[in-house]
Amino acid sequence: MATILYIAIDFGTSYSGYAFSFKSDFNQEQIWIPSWGMGQGQKTFKTPTCILFDEEENFQKFGYEALRTYTLAMKKEQTMNHYLFEHFKMELYNTEIHRDLMITASNGKTMKAIKVFSESLRFLKDHALAKIEEITEERKFVASDVTWVLTVPAIWPAVAKQFMREAAVEAGLVTNATPERLIFALEPEAASVFCKQLPSDGFIAEGEGQETLEQQPGSQYMVVDCGGGTIDITVHEVLDNGNLKELQAASGNSMGGQTVDKNIMSFLKDIFSEEIFEKFLKEQPGEALKLKNDITMIKSCDDDVMLTCPVGLQELAKDKQSIESYFEDVQGAEWDDGGIFIEREKLQSFFDTSFSAIESKINQILQKPELRIEYMLLVGGYAESSFLRKFMRKQFGSKHKILCPAEPQVVILKGAIRYGKTPTMVKSRISALTYGSCICKSFDETKHKDKSKYINSRGEVFCDVCFQQLVSSGESVESDEVRSFIRSPADPLQTGIVFRFYSSERQKVQFVDEDGVAQIGSLSVDIPNTDRGMDRQVRLQIKFGSTEMQATATDLESGESRSTRLDFMSNSVHRHNKICA
Repeated sequence: MATILYIAIDFGTSYSGYAFSFKSDFNQEQIWIPSWGMGQGQKTFKTPTCILFDEEENFQKFGYEALRTYTLAMKKEQTMNHYLFEHFKMELYNTEIHRDLMITASNGKTMKAIKVFSESLRFLKDHALAKIEEITEERKFVASDVTWVLTVPAIWPAVAKQFMREAAVEAGLVTNATPERLIFALEPEAASVFCKQLPSDGFIAEGEGQETLEQQPGSQYMVVDCGGGTIDITVHEVLDNGNLKELQAASGNSMGGQTVDKNIMSFLKDIFSEEIFEKFLKEQPGEALKLKNDITMIKSCDDDVMLTCPVGLQELAKDKQSIESYFEDVQGAEWDDGGIFIEREKLQSFFDTSFSAIESKINQILQKPELRIEYMLLVGGYAESSFLRKFMRKQFGSKHKILCPAEPQVVILKGAIRYGKTPTMVKSRISALTYGSCICKSFDETKHKDKSKYINSRGEVFCDVCFQQLVSSGESVESDEVRSFIRSPADPLQTGIVFRFYSSERQKVQFVDEDGVAQIGSLSVDIPNTDRGMDRQVRLQIKFGSTEMQATATDLESGESRSTRLDFMSNSVHRHNKICA
């Protein structure tokens, strides 16, 4: 069935939202992004990434409504058994991901991560379909009418994308039978796709002439996606046809906007003491949520600010000593009738650790002599911070043009819609890692000494930890490029082959048991006919250049073929079903 509707979901660390667009001429398309929070006196393009479950682990609310419901329950002292999850997207960063991964709620209890993510996606799916029905005057759409585009950080490993795909299936966005209806858009790529067509008045002008992002062939620019959790950086070059080529593998860190929030919270903890502040967080979760929201708001300020001090925190502090005495030796802040007055210089200091990490990562990239980056494009919600934009202009503005779109928090959503309609706009990507598979080679004492041995049913001895490279780190791979490899069983009685895939940051790898080599996934293929013993072949075709690694395995004897996305959450080691080159 042809797609008539595209819905992009930007599932962020701090805030989430969606955009939608109907199939239309690419240059005349209309993209809708609904507003959130009107019932709470807000009007934002996204809603907080917070989800609330009751004591039976049943979904209750998401976003602003989750925070409001939790706060009201707190006033009635009913929150102890409620599961509130915030900023849980970061649970998929730099951690071991598996289907039984558990994450911790604000009440200290745990729940399966897959349920938290899938229920969040289910809410956003249902909200989007209901909003579209409202806008189209009762024309009803269902999930199968939609091509869904889900944004993910470019620095996420394959296993995190697979986790999100499985959560999307559980949420009812797509089924296992229609995987093509879910497309992953890498966040900085989505921003790049959208911003490259913006006119000069689409960017923030801060005391300089209006600039636009050049689209001449050969133009190079860096995309710095500044999110709440991660900083995600890629470098693109514009090709002759206006498409994009990635020049630098996605890199980044976890020093996004939340780093500033944590520094401000640590500052308050230092003022009032860890004992008082932790007691406040535990006993007054509703007020603590409001405090965190207030802190998020002041990040976009570029002046002295007044931070309202929660009543519950004031009362706990007064039990020990006068409020004013807590501020006697505090530099850059003072007590002011129920609020904490923070000087601009002090507020700026909370950004230092984040800025330092961003500067270091960018400088690493700029050291590469083959790059001639003219522009740096700042996107993401954190890019709304004037401090961040001024820092980037100060550090890099003398050699590079620093651009920030007028609404940096929504360009990823808009770009995701455009990418979903024409994913071929990104022609090639740089592999961040070396990928390979584990194969058997005839055991050679001079090459394989002290390595693992496998003896098949004919008594033949193999080294079964040999690494065969499929793609090298730093290698450019076309987005639609398919690479083929022929494999054979290592035992004449084998009725299946298990391909085990590994990755490493190193370019040269010999064995899968070396330091720095990690198993990342597996793929099973049936070869039931054993009549020809080991003289059987399976062709493995892998697509490395798309946002997800996809594989097709074909038994060349029977001609049977099946395609699958590699299973990166199944790392079991199979002692049988070995592979020969």
